Amino acid sequence: MRGAYHVHSDRSDGSGTLDAIAGAAGRAGLQFVIVTDHGDGTRLPEPPAYRHGVLVIDAVELNTTGGHYVALGLDATPYPFAGTPSDVIEDVHRLGGFGIAAHPGSPRPALSWQDWTGDFDGLEWMNADSEWRDEPLSTLGLSLLTYMFRGPETLVSLLDRPQSVLAGWDAAGIRRRVVGLAGADAHARLGFRQRNDPDSSSIHLPLPSYDASFRAFSNHLELERNLSGEVKADTASVLGAIRAGRAYTVIDGIASPGDFTFAGVSGPSPVTMGGELPLDQSPVTLRAHITAPPNTTMTLFRDGQSFRAVQTAALEVGVTGQPGVYRIEATIAGGPGHPPIPWLVSNPIYVGIHSAPTQAMTSISDSAGVPVALDHVEVEKGPGCASDADTGQGSGASEVNWRFALAPGNPTGQFAALRIPVSALSGFRVVRARVVADRPMRAWMQLRAPVGKVERWGSTFYADAEERVIELALDGFLPIGPLAGPHAPLDKVDSLLVVVDTLNTLPGKGGTLRVLSVELAR
Repeated sequence: MRGAYHVHSDRSDGSGTLDAIAGAAGRAGLQFVIVTDHGDGTRLPEPPAYRHGVLVIDAVELNTTGGHYVALGLDATPYPFAGTPSDVIEDVHRLGGFGIAAHPGSPRPALSWQDWTGDFDGLEWMNADSEWRDEPLSTLGLSLLTYMFRGPETLVSLLDRPQSVLAGWDAAGIRRRVVGLAGADAHARLGFRQRNDPDSSSIHLPLPSYDASFRAFSNHLELERNLSGEVKADTASVLGAIRAGRAYTVIDGIASPGDFTFAGVSGPSPVTMGGELPLDQSPVTLRAHITAPPNTTMTLFRDGQSFRAVQTAALEVGVTGQPGVYRIEATIAGGPGHPPIPWLVSNPIYVGIHSAPTQAMTSISDSAGVPVALDHVEVEKGPGCASDADTGQGSGASEVNWRFALAPGNPTGQFAALRIPVSALSGFRVVRARVVADRPMRAWMQLRAPVGKVERWGSTFYADAEERVIELALDGFLPIGPLAGPHAPLDKVDSLLVVVDTLNTLPGKGGTLRVLSVELAR
């Protein structure tokens, strides 16, 4: 099954409707399109549907402080997903979604992925939008001329092998399974300024077109079952194949293959891409077969290093006793790019490397905490916002019942805060709190210090109707705004703040958070 992933419509900064996008995909011979308009997750996604014979699946591209993250398989989120990459990844996983680091090799620092040690599920090993941005203006000018006659081929001529991204993918795969896809990042909307993302420039051209983007390259999925035409089942098959890593990319603007397979066998346990093979007493063999143009070299990589290269249609190699992440690249002699873009890139087979199971959150401090008094809390708020609190007795200790609401309208800095006076934080490593909320939410825990002007450092936490113990390392609090230093001067901090603002709460929304206890630990 062939399709396009990472496509923008006129709901964000693309130029086409979902119907127009599906029509272009159908003309390119694709069977699925994954639309990834910019958003915060709170918009209810369009139900998957067949349009022009193409299965259209709605997803969302989220902003984080360390790059963009595409989330697949989410319903509308209960609050805006934003913040650090680790916070967004955690929220996507909590709702059962699957996340892909978008355009990790972008030359634009605000877009490139920063958290390479995080638990992202996948990454874009190639992103078309990133690829053309590093080309000289002379090349782009010539490309505009050739594009009029050979659109897909022109786009392909701007592609290079993304060395650093592939190296990052290989390194991440040694730690855990990471799925690789090629992102079209198709907008059919070339702005003349493009100073931000999503692009809001009013003057633009419908370039490169969806038709040209969809004919340049495609992601191929190996499904466990044939498509039935039943939308729900077929969507599950597509997303299931992506989650499992049963995917490879072909640069169709160079050539289209008639066949490609990559599989591994260890005793009675055959696997395909995305699968894992144990290193026990059984021999381990990897096999690949490709229908390719002449002068094609098929290379088996192990942990990012060339392991075996052949210029034949078939490759078979034993890797018994050699654990590693094995994947295939096929390159055609004289292909475009400097270095040349691979014509075909597979997802890995993992030999002797087992996926690390998700670990339950463990305490980051085993020491007993020093209680922080909650009987002198104060409330703060922005114009039009609400913030009030009362204290009571709960479980033998004082607790705070805090009610908040943000002013409606466009986000303009609305906030509500609960201030807890503190002092003498030096020597402590962790702030620990027990919290309960009336709804799923994410809020700030902030440190405030009167250093010159008042400065703040923050970290966010998740709360819902279940009583939760949150632990935040004080050295993990990040500066909010331009500050004197990256870490809070603990000897000068006078306030611990619980803050709700428009980062993770929509204007006009409110709720209740009970702070049952707060303590500091070493």
